[in-house]
Amino acid sequence: MLLYLFGTDTKRSREHLDKLIEKFYRERDPQKLNVKRVIVGGETSADAPDVRAELLTAPFLADKRMVVVERMLENGDDDLVTWFAGRFLDAEPPADTIIILWEAESSKNKLHTRLAQTKFAQEFAPLTAEKREQQIVRAAHEQGAKITADAVSALHRRVADDHELANAIAVLASYAGAGGIITQRDLDLFLPPDIEAKIFDAMDALAARNRTAAMKQLAAVWHSDNDPVYIFAMLHRQVRLLFQTRELLDDNPAIQDSAVAKTLGIHPFVAKKLLQQARGWTRGELVAWYDRLIEIDYAIKHGTTDAHVLIDAFVAA
Repeated sequence: MLLYLFGTDTKRSREHLDKLIEKFYRERDPQKLNVKRVIVGGETSADAPDVRAELLTAPFLADKRMVVVERMLENGDDDLVTWFAGRFLDAEPPADTIIILWEAESSKNKLHTRLAQTKFAQEFAPLTAEKREQQIVRAAHEQGAKITADAVSALHRRVADDHELANAIAVLASYAGAGGIITQRDLDLFLPPDIEAKIFDAMDALAARNRTAAMKQLAAVWHSDNDPVYIFAMLHRQVRLLFQTRELLDDNPAIQDSAVAKTLGIHPFVAKKLLQQARGWTRGELVAWYDRLIEIDYAIKHGTTDAHVLIDAFVAA
C-alpha cells in the first residue's frame, strides 16, 4: 500500500501521519519494531541507499511493516526519484509494506503529479475561514468545552498560527472546565490584547460621532504599552478597508458581507463590521481621513512629531 500526504498545512498533515503510525502500532506492531521513518535532506538525512534498503526490508516477526519517507520529492536526487517511480508506481508495491510519502509542499515534478492521482493521496491545503472555525469548535469539544460563536470568530482572527491556536484552546477549555463555555471575555484573560478589536471599536465610535468613546478605546490600546507605529499601521489599514468597502457600497448598495469578504480577502465577520461602519461615512469623508493619515505617516517617518500625539490628535479631531 502506498499513501501520499502533501500540502502546506503541515500541522494537519503531521497530525494525520502520527495517527496513522499510532494506529499501526496499536493494531499490528505493539512492540514497535516495524515502523521506520527516514528523512531525505537536512542534518539527519538518509542517503539514497538507506532509503532503498528501508523500503525493501521485510517485516520483522510480523506480517506488515510501515516505512515513512519524508521530503523525498523535495530533496531526493533524480536517481532515487526515478528508482522509486519504477519500483512502486510502475509495479505493484510489496504487499507486506505500507509506504507513506510525506511532503511539505506540492512539488512540481512529474512524480508528484502521478502520486497525487493515486488512490490514497491526500492534500492538506490551508483551511478556509469557515473550515478553520469548524475546527476550533471541534477542538473545544474534544477538550470537553463548548465555545460561543463570537469567541470562535475572535480566536480565528486573533491567533493565526495553528500550533498557538491549539495551545490557546487547551488553556481556554481548562479554564472553562468540563462542560463549560468559552466566551470572548475569556480570550482577553489569556491572549495578548486584541488591538484590532479596539481599533474597530474606536472606528465604531467615530462613525457614531462619539469622539469621547473613540478616545476611550484608544486609551485602552495605549494602556497595553503598544508600539505607536504598529497602532498607526492598524489604523491606516482600517481606514483603507473602510474606504474600499465604501466604494463597493457606492457601486452596489445591496452588497452582502460575503461579497465584501471575497473581494477584499478578509474574514466575513470583519466584512460585516466594515459594512456597518462604512455606511456611517461618505466617500469624501474617508478620502479626507486618508489624506490626513498620509500626512501623519510622513511626520512619523521624518520624526517631526511623536506618533502617539499624532494618533491621538487624529482621533480627537
